[in-house]
Amino acid sequence: MQLVHGPEFTINLENDHVILHGSVDESAGVILRGTVILNCHENTKIKSIILKFQGKTKVNWVEGHGSSQRHFKEERTVIEHSWNFLEPKRKTYHLAVGRYKWDFELPLPGDLPSTVQHDLGQVCYRLKAVAERPAFSMNYVAKRSIRVSRVMLPSALELNQSVVISNEWTNKLAYNISVPRMVFSCGSQIPISFDLIPTAPGLSVRAISCTLKEYITLTSHEHTRSEGRVIKTVRDEQFAPSMDRWTRTEMLQVPNEHQGRIQSDTTSELIKIKHKLKFTVSLINSDGHISELRAAVPIIIAPVAPEEDANQLPAYEDAWKTLPYDTHTIEGMIASGNLPQSVAIAIPNAAANRIQEIPDSANNSGDEGEQQQQQQQQQQQQPLPWEGFDLSRVPSYTTAVRSGRLYSFSGSLPTYESIAIPGTTA
Repeated sequence: MQLVHGPEFTINLENDHVILHGSVDESAGVILRGTVILNCHENTKIKSIILKFQGKTKVNWVEGHGSSQRHFKEERTVIEHSWNFLEPKRKTYHLAVGRYKWDFELPLPGDLPSTVQHDLGQVCYRLKAVAERPAFSMNYVAKRSIRVSRVMLPSALELNQSVVISNEWTNKLAYNISVPRMVFSCGSQIPISFDLIPTAPGLSVRAISCTLKEYITLTSHEHTRSEGRVIKTVRDEQFAPSMDRWTRTEMLQVPNEHQGRIQSDTTSELIKIKHKLKFTVSLINSDGHISELRAAVPIIIAPVAPEEDANQLPAYEDAWKTLPYDTHTIEGMIASGNLPQSVAIAIPNAAANRIQEIPDSANNSGDEGEQQQQQQQQQQQQPLPWEGFDLSRVPSYTTAVRSGRLYSFSGSLPTYESIAIPGTTA
């Protein structure tokens, strides 16, 4: 079966960058939404239309040389889902000229690993739609890549935890190295403070080096490989030769993620990415020989959600912009065609049936028609259900219970067939 990309067959996404808020245990997930569109400029025969969403994590590396060389490779499926917009049948579907679309959505769990692109492994997510055509006709294929990122919540403990290394190098130096927090985003600056007090006579600071390193750990069939690389280094050599104390704050710039030079911290079944800050203080002793003080602290490279996004709820003063649910109001909006089709489909079946019965009952007798006309005029004179209410006030639980529910959820959701009707034009 030969597959080619058809220019009139596309996947449109509400957003191709999926953002998960919070840790694996905190995140509630997110909804992936989109539309598959097929433009037919002529009568087209289609056997089926299938959309597949797949997330995979895979590693691939080689160790050793020559005859002792070993190849490690593994691939696992993180998530998988498919939609059959046109079910395969013996007979083909004949689509007339027009624009056809099929909406789809999928709840994504909050524990999905972030997208990773590395020479030795990757975590990737992809949508692939295939419009299968009859024999001797080329299939239509559309693909879209999806990026998954995880942002930390402003309430995360790591955002308020500082890192301090305080100790004394016997008969040489008392030092204090501090970082204000553990989490930094790509593109931000890391302030690193040094407080150095010499305890040996004639000691001076030659240079201070700060290095951000990235460590990736790969796993394949219980075999593990770790690899580190330097992301960024700053070096400061501007120190006075003889002082009783040296204090300095070095600024280390974290590269932007889109530059491909750094990955955010992530953990999946086969790939783990972590980061460390390494410090080197080079000292010149009184006799001229060089000594080095080395230290390292773990940090987290991850985006942080804005403070205002945490537990954000709509303001009550904006509540009037959304009409409260009222059965008679919804019926009238449906009858006049003012209600969106997506909402009209999802209303209770009883309400929809009552709307369909109105014309039949109105034609039974003239008296009944006049009565209904009078009732409609009275209803138009009556205030709307939400008028006279302060929508900024939340009803108590008792009040809400006494008011009674407006409709039952049973039967309120549309069937699959009512949405994905083969050959429905947009």
